[in-house]
Amino acid sequence: MRRPSLYDVKDELSAMQVPLLVVVGDEDDHSIQPGIFLKRTVPCSGLAMFPKSGHTLNLEEPALFNRVVAEFIAQVEAGRWGPRDPRADPQQIMRAD
Repeated sequence: MRRPSLYDVKDELSAMQVPLLVVVGDEDDHSIQPGIFLKRTVPCSGLAMFPKSGHTLNLEEPALFNRVVAEFIAQVEAGRWGPRDPRADPQQIMRAD
């Protein structure tokens, strides 16, 4: 408990410009909300959620994990992993004006 919470470093995370892939299992209750937080906060992030999986995704679903990570690396190397499309901003999508 010596490190700060992810939520305490939101400003620093939102300034990150490096590609980030957040991978969580849908049965890892303690990681789902932090994963969504990271996806919403880090501009160049993506979120992959594995069904019926827990915390040790690389051990539980090694083929899927390797495929998802390999695709992420390929997209980064090809320059196709950029910041979030502004049109996907939830504040814009759900506007009522």
